[in-house]
Amino acid sequence: MAMIDKDAFVASVNSDPEFALASRFLNSTMKLDMGDDPILLTFRDGKLANLSEATLFDSADVGIKGSAEDWQEFLQPIPKPFYHDMFAAVVREGFEWSGDVVTMFAYYSAFRRMFDVMRENATV
Repeated sequence: MAMIDKDAFVASVNSDPEFALASRFLNSTMKLDMGDDPILLTFRDGKLANLSEATLFDSADVGIKGSAEDWQEFLQPIPKPFYHDMFAAVVREGFEWSGDVVTMFAYYSAFRRMFDVMRENATV
């Protein structure tokens, strides 16, 4: 089961002024392992250019992995402590991140806003 309305999420992210400001110059990929629903996000020139189903063979600049249960907690409109922010969730909860640390932290404010928008488009 999809945890987010993918079409609405892409449209919302790309029309969000806060994301647009923070994602300037972003050209990267991010793989989100969301339980049984892994997705690959492709960013080009600061826009979310593509969202597709990810396979085991897809590589990405940044990866975030968590169980379906952890993602459901993270995507709640008002999440529990440590699920409110991806950095806190990686440090204290069941999420793991991998990949290019420079990309992750250079664009962390964009990714943080992206996750807020994702929460707004959650189906959990």
